[in-house]
Amino acid sequence: MRYRRFELLVLTVGTAAIFGSAFISSTGAPIVQEVIAQLMLLGVLFAAVHWGRNGGFAAATIASLAYILLRIPVVLQAEGLTGDIATLLLIRVFTFGLVGIVGGELCARIKYIFSGLEASNSIDEDSRIYNQRGMVRALQTACGQHTRYETPCTVILITLDPRLTAELRASKRRAIVRSIASHVRNDIRLVDEAGRLDDGRFAILLPHTNADGGAIVAERLHAGLIDLVGAKDESLTVQALSAPPQFDRIAELTQQLASTLPVVEPQTGLSSS
Repeated sequence: MRYRRFELLVLTVGTAAIFGSAFISSTGAPIVQEVIAQLMLLGVLFAAVHWGRNGGFAAATIASLAYILLRIPVVLQAEGLTGDIATLLLIRVFTFGLVGIVGGELCARIKYIFSGLEASNSIDEDSRIYNQRGMVRALQTACGQHTRYETPCTVILITLDPRLTAELRASKRRAIVRSIASHVRNDIRLVDEAGRLDDGRFAILLPHTNADGGAIVAERLHAGLIDLVGAKDESLTVQALSAPPQFDRIAELTQQLASTLPVVEPQTGLSSS
């Protein structure tokens, strides 16, 4: 199952569950604030499965603040914060956070689990995101879509100065690689693809993203990673290539990466006795 199918399945089931529970629990005229809260929960769910933990957290925060503002008139009419209203507020805020933060983190992990199940040789063991083979597949798909439909996309390349990790133990280097991969994965949408190349660079594919949007993501990643690894600006470079203006360079990069991949022998299903 590809992640986009999983995303559609989660949204469909989540929508049915949210509206189903609202219908079952309603015993009289619907309360406007609670109907709006259910709709906001659906928005938090969408943000979690589409943008991951960071998007889910932002949506959960907005939904929580909006719900509290909706409930202020009720609190004023009741001449104070009653126990029932306080409990309802806490439950709503907790639910928004659970769906947005925990749900977003789980969805981010599930995406790469699906990839590993579909192709066991497409996940990098150290970073737990795509390896070069997995990224080549994603880049080839993006190049094909741009050629056929002129679909925009952006590719971001992150290069870490080897001197930053040259004197570290192997376990420490793996920890840094994994922390960078985790930061990147949490900072991009779940529809985006992130991978670690054989030469140590990180590559990110942003589908349906033009040059302006790609530049914003690249700047944000650069600032966040500089803080994460405690490096100087020149020790970590982030380069953005966008199609259509730089499609030729993206296609050339894809071809170069594909040409260095080892040949995988096809499974014949026959065994010698």
